[in-house]
Amino acid sequence: MQASCPKKSPHDKALCLAGGALSGVLRRCAAAAMLLLTAFPISAFAAEHLSLWPLRGHLYVVEDEFYTKENSMVYVGEKSVTVIGATWTTDTAKQLVIEIRKISDAPITQVINTNYHTDRAGGNAYFKAIGAEIVATEMTREQMARGWDEIVQFTRSSFPNYPALPLVLPDKTYTSDFTLQDGRIQGIYLGPSHTPDGIFVFFPEEKVLYGNCILKEKLGNLKYADLTEYPKTLQKLKALNLGYDTIVAGHYSALHGPELIDQYLALLEAQGKGAR
Repeated sequence: MQASCPKKSPHDKALCLAGGALSGVLRRCAAAAMLLLTAFPISAFAAEHLSLWPLRGHLYVVEDEFYTKENSMVYVGEKSVTVIGATWTTDTAKQLVIEIRKISDAPITQVINTNYHTDRAGGNAYFKAIGAEIVATEMTREQMARGWDEIVQFTRSSFPNYPALPLVLPDKTYTSDFTLQDGRIQGIYLGPSHTPDGIFVFFPEEKVLYGNCILKEKLGNLKYADLTEYPKTLQKLKALNLGYDTIVAGHYSALHGPELIDQYLALLEAQGKGAR
């Protein structure tokens, strides 16, 4: 609709009409912007980032928003720092170290690869370069040695900008369960689940369990999962009665209660019924 301008000089009337036209353009732009925000949520435009925040005691949670969201952990000890999950890449590992340096000057001496996949071992090269020892089970090292190139290609099939990272194997391996930080960190292997080699990490002083990629609020990627053994592994975890009151999930929202185990068991059961 054309703007209605009072009777003025031709010059003033021209300015009025121009102003009305401009207002119409602005209204249309605003409407287009609203449509765009409706079609694509604000989170779709959010910059990739990594955050580190305190949980309790010596524990911090890492929320890594690069590629698909993964959650890792950091234990800040009296004399050294242990990272649980090496994050996605050398760049994300570097960002994590920047965040760690905001809270502690202690050396980062150990980084745990909780399984052999890129979200748990992609940052190995950077951590090794700054002097940290990469720790894992022997099974994780074996899986990584055999399957690293394949898992990198699988990651790149979903995220083409993911780098073609070279293999960087763990430095120190354990046959199965292990402890670090004078027993304050316990790595626990109970059987195949999300991957053949994935471990849980328990922090007895804080009563916190890190669920790795094994526990989360959605089924997630099951390409490498052993769907027969997965529920058995979770039942073994429950049977340990470790006494944790908090579970940090490996993906999606970070914090959950112990009920996350039963919730994931229910997801697995429903998935199995759907497949039959």
